[in-house]
Amino acid sequence: MLMNRNHIRNLGNITFDTIASHSFHVATIAYCVARMEGFSHQEGMRALTVGLIHDLAEARTGDNDFISKNYTTMDEAQATKDQFEGIGFAADLAKEMTEYEERKTKLSKCIKDADVVAQMYMEWTLTWQGNKLAEKWFKNDLKHRLPYLKTKSAKKIIRLIKSTDPQDWWWSDLVDKKGPNLKHLNG
Repeated sequence: MLMNRNHIRNLGNITFDTIASHSFHVATIAYCVARMEGFSHQEGMRALTVGLIHDLAEARTGDNDFISKNYTTMDEAQATKDQFEGIGFAADLAKEMTEYEERKTKLSKCIKDADVVAQMYMEWTLTWQGNKLAEKWFKNDLKHRLPYLKTKSAKKIIRLIKSTDPQDWWWSDLVDKKGPNLKHLNG
């Protein structure tokens, strides 16, 4: 919960996400991507669950960003094994993590795509806050990551993110649709 994601050093300022908040975002997006890809609610809930624990090993290994992953070796498999040691249902959790890491199933691909969408959403949000480095990352991710996403739904979400303003949803719902009765804006 208190462990920041390591991209902070590359984005030039403190970002709002931790490993815990990132995992929550991935879980929520994984459910949506899975459902958009035609999976059932039950399968979507499984995607949500795996999305929630997809970076569990980072509680022990730390979060290595793209740069540090080129120079370090992390033993996430050992970290996960150690985390599950002594838990009666460890085999069930390990099975879910293995499926996610192998990325052979359509559902595991939805979850990984959700991981990328969460990262790009964070970059986009920071871009709107004036962070030029995040803007550069977002533009580069559009070029270098978007084409490699495995689901049409994740690509659609990214394209929607790219074409919207983060304030649009509430402005549209609470200002445009409410008309002149804007007591909260007008005092």
